[in-house]
Amino acid sequence: MRLALIAPPWNSLYRPSIQIATLAALADHSPGDTVTPVYGYLDWSQYAVENLGWEPTEFITVYDTIGEELYGLGVGDWIFGGPGQRVGAGAEAPDSRTAVAEERTCVTYAAFLREKGVAENLVRQVLALRAIAPAFVSGFADRLLALDAEMYGFTTSFSQLVPALAVAQALKARAPERLIVLGGANCDRPMGQAVMAAYPFVDAVVQGEGEAAVTALRKARDTADLAAVPGLALRRDGEILVSLPVVQSAASAPVPRYEEYFERLRDLPWAELITPHVALPFQMSRGCWWGEKLQCTFCGENGSGMIYRSKPGRQLTETLRELTEKHGVFDTYAVDTILARRDNGLAALAAAEVDVTTFFEVKANLGPREVGEMRAAGVTVVQPGIESLSSGALKLLRKGATAYHNLRFLILCRELGIDAHWNLLSAMPMETPQMLEEQLALLPFITHLAPPSTVSKVRVDRYSPYFENPDEFRIVLHGPEPKYRFIHTDPALDRTALAYSFDHAETDERADAEEMLVLRRRLGARVGLWKKLHDQSRFAYRFGPDLTVLHDHRPHVGTGRHLLRGAADRLFRELVHGGRVDQAVERVVQMTDRPEAELRAELRAWGKKGWVHFEARRGLVLATRDSMRDELGRAADLGAAGLDHDAAAQPPVEAGAGGARA
Repeated sequence: MRLALIAPPWNSLYRPSIQIATLAALADHSPGDTVTPVYGYLDWSQYAVENLGWEPTEFITVYDTIGEELYGLGVGDWIFGGPGQRVGAGAEAPDSRTAVAEERTCVTYAAFLREKGVAENLVRQVLALRAIAPAFVSGFADRLLALDAEMYGFTTSFSQLVPALAVAQALKARAPERLIVLGGANCDRPMGQAVMAAYPFVDAVVQGEGEAAVTALRKARDTADLAAVPGLALRRDGEILVSLPVVQSAASAPVPRYEEYFERLRDLPWAELITPHVALPFQMSRGCWWGEKLQCTFCGENGSGMIYRSKPGRQLTETLRELTEKHGVFDTYAVDTILARRDNGLAALAAAEVDVTTFFEVKANLGPREVGEMRAAGVTVVQPGIESLSSGALKLLRKGATAYHNLRFLILCRELGIDAHWNLLSAMPMETPQMLEEQLALLPFITHLAPPSTVSKVRVDRYSPYFENPDEFRIVLHGPEPKYRFIHTDPALDRTALAYSFDHAETDERADAEEMLVLRRRLGARVGLWKKLHDQSRFAYRFGPDLTVLHDHRPHVGTGRHLLRGAADRLFRELVHGGRVDQAVERVVQMTDRPEAELRAELRAWGKKGWVHFEARRGLVLATRDSMRDELGRAADLGAAGLDHDAAAQPPVEAGAGGARA
């Protein structure tokens, strides 16, 4: 069957959809009918700018905010659920009654957004986007029909479900014989079957990974061939027939085909605002090796695909070389849930000596060697699963790391120029006042490290241990989050089956509830101050021969410039990037003959000043190294390269000789 694959809003404008591009690439490697990828979110962007009269930069800012920050409020879905495209029993032509109902809906939803802290100007922009969405859906459906596909497949994750449903319903109204298929995170089991039960114009959903399903769909000659498609839930004779999905190897996924994205991007009148910032998504693994061992309590990200599978590490360089050479884009973006522990390909990528930059999600207990290897390979942005700076809270969350690991990771990122994007969670089940108080005490001493992007309450998402076993965590589920009543408006729908995120409460009434609320508010305020102070905060050291110079210019707690000599210098160096306190003290005693009691008193003083973080029997220097070695090493390389004619008669220098490369 001829297949059109559509990526609806609100996929990032700066990234082609890896979902439809990977499936489209199958057509380049296997027999079957054609696959046409359609980047509907670029169509929507052009339409919105032209019909609202906004400056493109204004629209891009609003689009990014809706897609990246407001998905938790259902904004992107709500924009596409208006009159004339109200998904459900069937679209109705707008009349005076629907106009009144729409006005009431907009007033109610606007009040909901204001209650959640959304700025008034942004609320007005959201309402303006909803007003033009029906006309866009109508025109976009006409464009899709002109492709003459037999089947239209929509990828859906986060805020893409209702935009996909709106366009799908418009297609079905125009051409009932065309087949509508949905896939993606919003259609994983059992949500996919719930979507089909709620929206009868959806003919099928792909549950789980899509490569095997799309391969079979392309070979199908008619609807009779669809019943055996792997992972397909199919509507037939009033029933939903379900075929079990296939768990595939990561290596079975081809390199994504992004040509159609760049062709559509070039036609965008303001493409120059997007093109310089494009990052090419790629995938090296699926599932989560940590989740296989001990799933984080709040994480439902992998759904039914938790089993970890990874491509051979050598394919990293091969994949990035193919993508960057083909498209001339050197910024890349790994969509993996977690970086592979072994055979991740970073060493080979570093050895390739290309100026490719990339992003990975990582576990935060990586040490200096691993983080250094990442930076050498061009990893400049990471999303570490930090979540908390309390070891007790991290144990509750099953993170497999401690505050010590998380702080060390942030220190290493600061030293190596890696941008760490992370979130701070609170209000997890069984959280104690002590967990919040120890973080409040710590934060003033780490304003020089990257602050969290957000501070938020822990959520209960489908597929997470919280959702699957609420009794184990002493919580009770109170149904879907409030946003779903605005997303799925028909009260007859089973919102519980359609929802991904759920309201919850602890089963035991807490005697310290008021205290916990005050502490959480203080934590949020303290992080806000951290963000304000970060750019002016400096806590760094430089090594000399038998001397350490420490610059402590952290706002409100800094103690200025210090010179550490002799035993103090040695003790400080022992705890750079972390070390066991007893062993550090013992080594320094042996080297300097300084009494152990004096060294331990020194450590206690450093702890009070926030120079060293102590956890169990370990100590970690919180300052970051400011050695300039990387820059000087690069300058030395460039200087040597610049001696062309003068040095031509000289014999070549062996690699690494003379210490030119740091």
